[in-house]
Amino acid sequence: MNVKACYLLPAFTLMLLLAGCAGKPVEETPDTPLNVQKLDKASLKATGSENQARALPDRQAQLGLYQAPKTLAGLQFDGEISSAHARTLRYRDPDGKEQLSLTLSGLPTGWDTMKPERAVAGYYSELRQRRVDKALSDSANALSIISERLVDLEGNPSAQSQMRWIEPNRPIQNQALLVTLINDDFIRISNASYRQKTVWLLQQAKRVLAEFKAAQSVPEIGRAHV
Repeated sequence: MNVKACYLLPAFTLMLLLAGCAGKPVEETPDTPLNVQKLDKASLKATGSENQARALPDRQAQLGLYQAPKTLAGLQFDGEISSAHARTLRYRDPDGKEQLSLTLSGLPTGWDTMKPERAVAGYYSELRQRRVDKALSDSANALSIISERLVDLEGNPSAQSQMRWIEPNRPIQNQALLVTLINDDFIRISNASYRQKTVWLLQQAKRVLAEFKAAQSVPEIGRAHV
C-alpha cells in the first residue's frame, strides 16, 4: 500500500512565524525546527493549496557576474542552464549517485521592499509547494518533509529543509534544500542522494554555499544583507 505523507507550511504561516523573529537573528542551532501542519490530499483540494505555486516574475539581475566553480564540495561541474532571470549550475559525482544544483535568481518585482527574512520565507514556500504538487500529481509517489528551519546563516537569512522522495521501483532518495538571499539575489541549493542521509546533505549544502561565496568576485558577496 502506498502511503503519502506531506507536511505543509503555507506561505502566510511562514510569514507569521517570521514576524516574531525579524528583530532578533535566529542562531544556527539543531533545535529550532519550524512547526508544520500535517494535511492530507483532500484537505489540500478543499483549501486550494494545490494551486498556490506560481511562477515568480524576477526583476532583471546581473547574474552573469557570478562565477561557476569547477568543483563544489568535491562534486564536478556538469553544465549550466541559463535564462533571462535565472542561472542553474549543476554538479555531480563521477558515478552519478549524488547530484546538486545551485540556482541564482533575482528578487521578484516589488519584493525589494520586503525584509530579507520575509523574502526568503516567501521564496522557500513557493519552491516547497512545487515539490508537494509533484508528489500529489501521482498517487504512487510520496514526499516526506523531515524538518524545516529558518535561521541566520553567516549574517543572511536561510530557509533549510530535509526531505525524502519515494517513487515505485526505486530506492528512497534523500534530499536537502537551502535558500538564502545575498545582494538582493536568491541562492538556492538543492541536492539529492540515494546513499547519504538528509543531515549529511544539508551540511553539504552549507559547505557548497561557503565555497561558492569564496569563489566570487561580486562586490560585497561575502557581506551580510542589511
